[in-house]
Amino acid sequence: MIDEKVLIQKINEKKEIFVKNRRMFHRIPELGFEERKTTETICEKLSQIGIEPIRLEPTGVVGYIGPDSEITIGLRADIDGLSVKECTGLSFRSEHPGKMHACGHDGHIAGLLGAAEILKEMEERLTVRVKLIFQPSEENTLGAKKVMEQGVLDDVAMIFGLHLFSDMTTGVISVEEGPRMAQTDRFFIDFYGKGGHAGKPHQCVDATVMAADFVMSVQTIVSREVDPAQGAVVTIGSLHSGTQYNVISGKATVEGTCRSFSENVASHLKEAIEKRAGAIAEYYGGSAEVQYDYGSHPPVYNDEMFSKMIQSESQKLLEDRTFSHIPSMMLGEDFSWYQTKVPGVFAFVGCGNPQKEVYPNHHPHFDIDEEALSDAVALHIAAVMAAMNFEAEKPEYNL
Repeated sequence: MIDEKVLIQKINEKKEIFVKNRRMFHRIPELGFEERKTTETICEKLSQIGIEPIRLEPTGVVGYIGPDSEITIGLRADIDGLSVKECTGLSFRSEHPGKMHACGHDGHIAGLLGAAEILKEMEERLTVRVKLIFQPSEENTLGAKKVMEQGVLDDVAMIFGLHLFSDMTTGVISVEEGPRMAQTDRFFIDFYGKGGHAGKPHQCVDATVMAADFVMSVQTIVSREVDPAQGAVVTIGSLHSGTQYNVISGKATVEGTCRSFSENVASHLKEAIEKRAGAIAEYYGGSAEVQYDYGSHPPVYNDEMFSKMIQSESQKLLEDRTFSHIPSMMLGEDFSWYQTKVPGVFAFVGCGNPQKEVYPNHHPHFDIDEEALSDAVALHIAAVMAAMNFEAEKPEYNL
């Protein structure tokens, strides 16, 4: 077994390395499936610590630590940035105009690299195999499926991942069983009418009015059609219509998302969106075309037994941290695709510094408290320790 005191000492000794790596990746954000420089840099870092990098297509990396074993645990970090113009003023701010690590994925990379370095140094004590998975393209929810198509999960028995959140204070950690993040659906609706002169509305079918009516109508789906005990969200994120102030628009496009935790609710939201779009368009004498992308990814649902094992091991490494209940979030995470194949746990890690102004993930001013990087490292290692305990005890478990 691995001595927890030795692990804690190693984590504390390498804090500057974690920070240095995070800042290096923060400078080079790249969008989904374009993370070529990021991939190359991860490969270089893995090689430096004695781990052979295995490239994925078109981007992403995997690597192994430890002996051949009946059990391989996957540790996953997402590596893509966002189309956000950085406004932090940091000395290590983005060098790629219009792109930013505004969601903490730079910290995720640094956390997994930090855990990899420590685990590699203690490789002879590992009784399970560790598979490092640096996954591309999480933000557009396409990366996990692409990774799985390349067989990355074929030899994995269980998997762990985490996310840094600035609306949680540094030192607050959530490793909990059950539903943690929502199924994410996306819809696109084109309303078609008949354009014409603003002064002659009686000759037109106004697509802008159709779209506006639809936007207001869907606000009651959750409040009046979904069981209050069931969580759900319907959000319209984009509405485009018209070209000039004195021209009635003949086409309007609405884009939005539905979030939920159950199959019944998710299917009802889809039906309600499609029904309302069609009915409203018909009422005004127009038409609607609905594209509904159902199940961009399923809910993140943490395995009960594995969650408890990881929390137990995490508390040994992070005695001064608070393991708190954090309500399930209506955010999406394609980590959930892995959980459809193997038992998985996804943790929430606080990175908000109360001494500074805190901005939410995806904000142009978003930054993390770099003290949280050590927490990320410790959680990855704790997941490996939990897998080792499982390997030793061999409880009845469906792997």
